[in-house]
Amino acid sequence: MARDLRSDLLTAAGTLLERTGSAGAVSLRGVAREAGVSAPAVYGHFADLGALLDAVLERAFTDLVEAVTAAAEGVPDPVDRLLAGCRAYVRCGLSAPGRYRAMFGRRRVPAGEVAFGSLVGAVDACVRAGRSASRDPRADATLVWTALHGLVMLRAGGVDRPGPDLDAQVDALVRRLALVGDGSA
Repeated sequence: MARDLRSDLLTAAGTLLERTGSAGAVSLRGVAREAGVSAPAVYGHFADLGALLDAVLERAFTDLVEAVTAAAEGVPDPVDRLLAGCRAYVRCGLSAPGRYRAMFGRRRVPAGEVAFGSLVGAVDACVRAGRSASRDPRADATLVWTALHGLVMLRAGGVDRPGPDLDAQVDALVRRLALVGDGSA
């Protein structure tokens, strides 16, 4: 079977990104060494380090969106769907904290907007179902994302204060910031 060098390079760069937690700490030579190839071999698949890092971050955001989508799939209630997606978001961030930190560094990729757009859509679905008092789903989704990001960063950094378990924390943050009720009105 022929080797898929492009995929191997993406995996190697992702491994280094996870190990270092910073796109600035990843080099073409390091990626090549991790993949077991010479540095010039990288140029057959990526124009430069920036293109390689963009591809790695695109893949990371795609993985994030897929995890959130899978968690919410088949959940009929929009609030439960939003909560399931947000729990998956946090678990995804905690599963690879170095990669997660790099996803929100200085480099911006289109898939990041797709990920955020899915959160806006989930908050909006709660509004349309009469389950959220939000008047601005985009602004409230921004608050939710900010809180979830903070939770991932605190937990990944070892800050774990006594209190509710992770899912309960996520649910409380999302309910308050997306202005959603529990449906028992």
